[in-house]
Amino acid sequence: MARVVLTQPLPRVEALERALARRGHAVTRLAFTRIQARPTIELSAQVAEIDWVVAVSPAAVEALASALNHVWPPGPGLALVGPGSLLALEQTGMRVSADRITFPAAAPFDAGAMLAAGPLAMPAGRRLLVVRGEGGRDDWIDVLRARGAQVEVLSLYDRQRVVPEPEARARLGQWLAESAPVYCVLTQSSAAIALAALPEAERLREPANPLIALAIHARIAEVARTAGFHRIQLIDPGENAIAAAIECGSVS
Repeated sequence: MARVVLTQPLPRVEALERALARRGHAVTRLAFTRIQARPTIELSAQVAEIDWVVAVSPAAVEALASALNHVWPPGPGLALVGPGSLLALEQTGMRVSADRITFPAAAPFDAGAMLAAGPLAMPAGRRLLVVRGEGGRDDWIDVLRARGAQVEVLSLYDRQRVVPEPEARARLGQWLAESAPVYCVLTQSSAAIALAALPEAERLREPANPLIALAIHARIAEVARTAGFHRIQLIDPGENAIAAAIECGSVS
């Protein structure tokens, strides 16, 4: 059994929390944001006219499935950022033909990798719909437009700040005061900063503290290191990779 701290947004974090608990791990949830879906019109007709829909995150995949009533229209392809988004797609129950799905073949799983391979590498003349949360990055979208793509952007959800529950914060402080390893999953840079700022996380700054950060991207790992995390392991996104890192117990 491992001690695990999850920092992913609500309500997405709840499924991983249950999955890890079923595997026998002690899990505490320190969510700092909540994904709040926006009211949307039915998107099937709009998506049917698109060549490729680009979902920038697992949360975007879930919001997209909801807006489509979990039925993928014939014709368009679906570009995903990585295996975490593929798993989210499977969990929604929305069926998309495998030959109409693309995502980077290897880490890093980010917008840059999406632009380097598949249909987004040469998008001239294609009609693209980017689905995301409010306030996402635009630089890579500008690259698509510069390459000749016709790009629409649709924000399907907002991110709301939340305060972690006092019981979870107290558990974090207790675990950091003990010697057993504590695995902290980081999927957003902002979560690394917010966790390190908690009074209960003061021991993070001690080199001998037991916390091991599992970061899904080098950029997140660098932010975590700057915030005060000492032991950081890069992992792939997705439930299987997280479980493997925890159960393997190796740290790079």
